[in-house]
Amino acid sequence: MPRYSEEREQTILSKMMPPLNMTIAEIARTEGIGEQTLYNWRNKAREQGRPVQGKSVNVF
Repeated sequence: MPRYSEEREQTILSKMMPPLNMTIAEIARTEGIGEQTLYNWRNKAREQGRPVQGKSVNVF
């Protein structure tokens, strides 16, 4: 399983944001990274309070 640098993760996650607004499926195809890896990165970024696109669930 390849390991990606934090910088690479951030570069890829930025593709989810405007102006590109790419979906996880699109990024997975173009970058050759598994969708689950991208979901994990997105969730980790959310937990760290960074803005990322996609559906989020608010728990009260």
